Amino acid sequence: MTTRLVRRTLAATLAAALLATAAHAQGNASAAATAMGGAYSAVARNFNAVAWNPANLGLPGNSRFSLALSPQVALGTGPITGADISDYAGIVVPQQVREQWLQKVIDNGGQDLSGDIHLTPLAISVGRFALAATTTINTDGELPPAVAELLLFGNAGRTGTPQDYELRQLAMDANVISTVGLSYGRRVPLVPIGELSLGVTAKYLMGHGAASLRDNGSTITSNPLAIDLDAPLVVTDTGKVVSGRGFGLDVGASWKVGALQASAVVHDLVSSFAWETDHLYYLPVRATFQQGSSSTVTDSLVPLSSAPADVQAALRGRIEDVAPTPSIALGVAWTGTRRLTLAAELRQRFGEGIELGPETQVGLGAELRLIPFVPLRAGVTALGDQMRLSGGIGFEFGVVNLQLAGMLMQAEQRNDTGFGITLSFGGR
Repeated sequence: MTTRLVRRTLAATLAAALLATAAHAQGNASAAATAMGGAYSAVARNFNAVAWNPANLGLPGNSRFSLALSPQVALGTGPITGADISDYAGIVVPQQVREQWLQKVIDNGGQDLSGDIHLTPLAISVGRFALAATTTINTDGELPPAVAELLLFGNAGRTGTPQDYELRQLAMDANVISTVGLSYGRRVPLVPIGELSLGVTAKYLMGHGAASLRDNGSTITSNPLAIDLDAPLVVTDTGKVVSGRGFGLDVGASWKVGALQASAVVHDLVSSFAWETDHLYYLPVRATFQQGSSSTVTDSLVPLSSAPADVQAALRGRIEDVAPTPSIALGVAWTGTRRLTLAAELRQRFGEGIELGPETQVGLGAELRLIPFVPLRAGVTALGDQMRLSGGIGFEFGVVNLQLAGMLMQAEQRNDTGFGITLSFGGR
C-alpha cells in the first residue's frame, strides 16, 4: 500500500511536469524564427518584430499590413526519452532495459523534464506599428535518481533488496502567462552610413497561474521500513483567471548597411509584473508511514495562510521569483543575394524568472530560396552545453503565407522535439 502511495505521488509529479522554444515574456509568433534556430532579431519584420526587435519596423522589408496566428510547441525529457518509453507502450519493460535507463539517470544526475507552448491567436502590423498577443506555458522539472529507481523498481530497488533513499533534487516549476505587446520602430538620421532604426515595445502581462514544488527532506528507509514524504507544492489562486499583472518595456536598435544588418535589443528592460500572493494555496504532499504504526497522508489543497510562518515565507518567495528578468539579444544577418540569408544571434538572460532553462543561447540560421516562394530554412542553437537542430519550409503566395518548422535536440542524453506553424496574410 505504501509503495503504491509513493509511486502514485511521484508519477503525478512527473505528469504535471510533462503537461506543460526559447523565448522571452513576449512569446515567439514565427515558425520561420524557430526553423532558423532563433537567430531572428536581425531578420524579423512585420508582426514578428514585436517578439524579436521593434526597431526592425523602421527598416525596409516590411509590408504595409500583415496578420498572423501561430502555435509553437516544444517538449523535452532526458536521459530517458519519450522515444524510449514509446518503444514499450502497453508492455512490461524488461528489467535489463530498466537497468540501462536507471544508469543513464544516475550518470546524468537526474531525469530532466521541460516543456514550452506558445500560442499566438493574433499578431498584426500596420506600417511602423505592430501588435501581438501571446499565451505561453513554461514547465521545467527534475526527478532525482532515487525517484527514478522507485518508479522503475519500487522500494525494493534495482537489487531486489530494500534500500534507503533521499529524494533531494525533486523539483517542478510551471507558469502560464499572456502578453499583449505594441511595438513601434522608426528610422533616425544619426549615422552617416547605412540606415539606423530605433524601436520600443510596450507590453501588458497577465499571469494566469504559477506552481512550484521542491523536496523538503523526503526519505525512505528500509530498516525499519519508514516513509517520510515532504514535498510542498505552492500554486497561485486557482479560482482566478488572472493572478498576476504588470507592464514591461523592450527597446531595440537595428543598423542596416547594404546587405548586412546588425541588431541589438533589451527585453524586459523595465517590468512591473507581480503575482498576487495574498491568496496562495499549497499542497503539503506530506505522507508518513512507519512499520508497525498507522500512516498519515496530507494531500489536499489548502490556503497558504494555514501553513507555519516559515513555510509561508519560503513558498511565497518561490511565486514572487516568477517574474520577467532582463535579457539582451545581439544579432547579425547577411542577405548577399535575394536567394540566401545567413543570420547569427547571441541571447543572454540575467537570472531565473518566468523563463525556464539555460540562460545563454547562441543561434545560427540560414534561409535558401531555390524556388523564390518556397524558402528552405535550417538552424543550430547552442543552449548552455546542449545543441538543438531545427529546420523548416515556407509557402509564400503573396497574400497568404504558410511557414512550418520542426526542431530536435539530442545531446547530454536528452531528446527534445518541437514544431511550429504560422499562417499569415500580407507578410511573413
